[in-house]
Amino acid sequence: MEKFHLIGIKGTGMSALAAILHDLGFEVSGSDVEDEYFTSKKLRMKGLKYTLFDIDNIADDKIYIASSVYDSDNIEVREVLRKNYLFYYYHEFIELFFNNKIGISGTHGKTTTTSMITKLFENEKIAYLIGDGTGGAIKGYEHFIFEACEYQNHFLKYNYKYLVINNIDFDHPDFFDSINEVVSSFQKAADNAEYLIINNDDKNCKLIKHNNKFTFGFSEDSNLRATILKVHSNGYTIKVDLEEKHFQYYLPFVGIHMIYNFLASLAVYYLNNLNFDDVQDLILTYKRPSRRMEETFYYDNIIIDDYAHHPVEIKACIDGIVQKYPNKEIVIIFQPHTYSRTLALKDEFMKVFKGRELYLVRTFTSKREGVNKQLEKQVFKIFGNPKMFREKDIKTLKKLNNKVILFLGAGNLDKYISRLIQ
Repeated sequence: MEKFHLIGIKGTGMSALAAILHDLGFEVSGSDVEDEYFTSKKLRMKGLKYTLFDIDNIADDKIYIASSVYDSDNIEVREVLRKNYLFYYYHEFIELFFNNKIGISGTHGKTTTTSMITKLFENEKIAYLIGDGTGGAIKGYEHFIFEACEYQNHFLKYNYKYLVINNIDFDHPDFFDSINEVVSSFQKAADNAEYLIINNDDKNCKLIKHNNKFTFGFSEDSNLRATILKVHSNGYTIKVDLEEKHFQYYLPFVGIHMIYNFLASLAVYYLNNLNFDDVQDLILTYKRPSRRMEETFYYDNIIIDDYAHHPVEIKACIDGIVQKYPNKEIVIIFQPHTYSRTLALKDEFMKVFKGRELYLVRTFTSKREGVNKQLEKQVFKIFGNPKMFREKDIKTLKKLNNKVILFLGAGNLDKYISRLIQ
């Protein structure tokens, strides 16, 4: 039996990959830093053990896979390279190991759409890698469903059977200089796909060219077209037109962005000739990924944990909350994600939080950026006059009544929720 050791196993992609390899029958070990992340729990649920980075973890009987975050500065990577053991970075391994790839890309909604496609395919032979750290596989899988991220052009390392592009916005300003660069990268990714499934309502998606393009959206000329029949507090009733066929679905989730995620998933489902009679039952039992509108009830308050960290995602999240809880005021605890993104999109951040009661948590920085007090001050100024969130503020939150308390951001502020509800 082959043994795999994953360096940086707590990363969202890496923890999901560890789960897949485990399900396929391989022996899996891993290492990482001491900090507790939401992926740590997922690893434990799979019975996957990990240690701290240590040179003693390196032996000649394993295949090594490293997160792209770690280079030869990491003691394990350095030792593996020194001894010339079999070694791959995460993206290299994904491309070489898996076949029949269904890649889900786009600036927003990748994780949710990947999990929704996985749900629709649950009766098929699949392997799946979801961006919230969830992974799994059936031996002899026929489809590999996975999240393909544009950051540092990682998604250009893959060849796809199907590539989904949900939307294209400017993001990752530490890597991309402009929206034109972002669009160019998505075009290159599309060139690597046999079939392209793309949002027909997104202006930047319309720029992407492909000979085998299948479109979804509300636009009349979409291959798969939706019409909203009724808006509910907990979701939507929609009609879907596909060729000469017509379908009606109740979607038990809020926010227009969730309709797009569903349409993208349905397009993949259709192109793989699966049974449309099953769709409604499957979608009624769909559960969102970790940290995507996760709700906890605390007296008459609703506590929501959401991963959104880009202004477009934040607006979609808040709009969904207003749709579902129109009579509750929203109190937001937001943790910016990287100085570069927050400063580059400062006008958009100011707009999306305008008029909202806001607590600000110190920026969750990248390894490259580190902690920078001057940049932290600049970030704080963007948001006008927010309250700086501190541990003692949990006592204040406990006293609130009839509110939505929204913990927002891609960092680790979800740890405060357990302290709040204790």
